[in-house]
Amino acid sequence: MVKIMWFHETNKRSLIKAITYRVYQSFVITPIIAYVLTGNTLLAFKFSLLEFLVKIPAYYLFERLWSLIPHGYRRKG
Repeated sequence: MVKIMWFHETNKRSLIKAITYRVYQSFVITPIIAYVLTGNTLLAFKFSLLEFLVKIPAYYLFERLWSLIPHGYRRKG
């Protein structure tokens, strides 16, 4: 029998996840895509910085809202 344990993600964990995910996306993936599209390295990294500053709070808010939605959880018993 599988024992189900319920955990609630803390605000700190959500924030750390948001920052690390965004660093990866903004400074690895986005510059590659932007460079392929524009051929301009400086423009690619400027876009990455802007994306980083906008998407961190957006992702954090998204995570916190989803933590309030019970969809996908099963009740014990």
